[in-house]
Amino acid sequence: MDIGYIIEIIPTLFNTLPLTLMIFLVSSLFTIVLGIIIALLKIAETPFVKPLLNVYSSFARSNPGIVHIFLVYYGLPAILQLVGIDITGISRVIYSIVALVLYSAPFFAIAIEAAYHSVPESQFNAAKSVGMTQSQMMRRIVLPQVVPIALPNLGNAWIDLLQDTSLLFTIGLIDLIGQADIIIANNFGINQLEVYVAIALIYWALTGIITVIISLLEKRTRKYVM
Repeated sequence: MDIGYIIEIIPTLFNTLPLTLMIFLVSSLFTIVLGIIIALLKIAETPFVKPLLNVYSSFARSNPGIVHIFLVYYGLPAILQLVGIDITGISRVIYSIVALVLYSAPFFAIAIEAAYHSVPESQFNAAKSVGMTQSQMMRRIVLPQVVPIALPNLGNAWIDLLQDTSLLFTIGLIDLIGQADIIIANNFGINQLEVYVAIALIYWALTGIITVIISLLEKRTRKYVM
């Protein structure tokens, strides 16, 4: 293995890192929002809505991320075309974000819903007994406990979301993996191993950063767990 070549190509791979990080961060933002909405609707036992969300969650969890990317990239334009909406000119970045959000949101929702149900019923009753409104109870009693309980599973979901960005090259996006394929093609397949080792090191470092952030958040919020 040529260690020198690995060091040499890492700066080239870093050229596409901002795009990968942008897609990951934007997808994370919309994923957590959609995940919270899904979790709240399921917690509220909303008639007709909860069964539909259960079907959606089951579908998302039963298929690999690459299938969702293809369904959005090839299926969404075809569906909207039926009602006269043409989105064929939309950037691959938008398709990527939509696909990642729709795929990842159910996993975030499961972590949030499980954390919510782990809060003892006695605390809900105590909050009501002292006259707290629903919003006060959620803000002062529930959320401070839900967040630290959910963080480990949310951290795993964020890492999975980051790793799923590696699939976006399949729709022609020049991200980290897409740039790696270009390097390999330009070198006629020489030093393939070194290229993939460099990619692995970059994803390892990014995963490590997420892990550290989640660990710090856990330490800061752990005091709220009863």
